[in-house]
Amino acid sequence: MNEPTPYNGPQPGEEAYDAATGRLGVLQAVCDVDELFFDHQMPGPLIAFLRPQKGGQEWMADPRNVQFPNEAWPHPDSGGE
Repeated sequence: MNEPTPYNGPQPGEEAYDAATGRLGVLQAVCDVDELFFDHQMPGPLIAFLRPQKGGQEWMADPRNVQFPNEAWPHPDSGGE
């Protein structure tokens, strides 16, 4: 059986990009799904909690879709490749 890939993305308090929703927010936590007391409906063993930078409704994300914002968009010198 393969071990799950460890989470290496943004850490709590850091800006994060959720590639599944296209939203930018602040990562609040990455938890093991076994720690949760509700139906999380995430496909993997971890779940990420994010909040909008200026307030609003928090959301849950699959940590495999959570990236550092500078990894989400092409760099100006990359020529779009």
